[in-house]
Amino acid sequence: MNPFERIKAKVRTELVDKIPRKWKKIGEVLIVDFDLVPNKDKNIIAETYASELKVKTVIQKNKVNGELRKPKHTELLFGTDTVTKISEYGLTYNIDLTEIMWSPGNTGWRSALAGPDKVSDFYSFGNPKIIIDYFAGIGYFALQMAKGYPESKIIAIDKNPKSIEYLKINAKENNIDNIEIINDDCRNIKLKADVIHLGYIGNTIDFLEHAHSCLNKEGTIIFHEVYRNNWLGFKSRSEWGIIPKKFSQLVEEKGFNVEKFDRVKFYGPSKSHIISSLKKN
Repeated sequence: MNPFERIKAKVRTELVDKIPRKWKKIGEVLIVDFDLVPNKDKNIIAETYASELKVKTVIQKNKVNGELRKPKHTELLFGTDTVTKISEYGLTYNIDLTEIMWSPGNTGWRSALAGPDKVSDFYSFGNPKIIIDYFAGIGYFALQMAKGYPESKIIAIDKNPKSIEYLKINAKENNIDNIEIINDDCRNIKLKADVIHLGYIGNTIDFLEHAHSCLNKEGTIIFHEVYRNNWLGFKSRSEWGIIPKKFSQLVEEKGFNVEKFDRVKFYGPSKSHIISSLKKN
């Protein structure tokens, strides 16, 4: 019997159609959508999920809000401790899931940074002296870059003080010392780099002009964003691999040429999270 079947067997018959079949298990914390579950039943059902899925805490699924990428509203359904540890590609991350987002959907791309034998050539940079990670969070990409490029200096920037707090903890716990951590808006930083990594935050495009001013002449931008598939001009999966004309025109206006382009994942039925490698034009 799978976990959901075991949970279903312990729930009252009239609630079976209201409980979620899917969830995110992040370390010892479970994130679920209990919107259909009556309020009076949420806590006891959350305890059942915790027992069957072997977690210490259950949190109601919520949206991430603004450039701080902080969960908009957190409802604790079971347990009290929202801090957990996540192990990924040889590194350990501490995170408080009520204060900071974690994106399990980007795991495969973070693996491309885990060492010299990289899964994706998007993250093969040669021998950069300086790599800047905008929106570094708790170090999702920054710590993997620091590990994968031990001779490079990584500058990790985030404006969320809680993210910075955990990034410092994570760097120390993983014995990463080739990293400088800055709590500020990226646009306030006047530094030069060979590589600048711009993760997806909902308005990544707004930071591209500043990144242009910080990038060395032959440097590389790794750019993540979300666009509608029809705007990109893709009607089928077979068309991926082509650099979209509208996207090329958009980044050319910002002073870049597209070197590489791919999809990270679907964002619902009509949108895609894309990744591109950009060079100054």
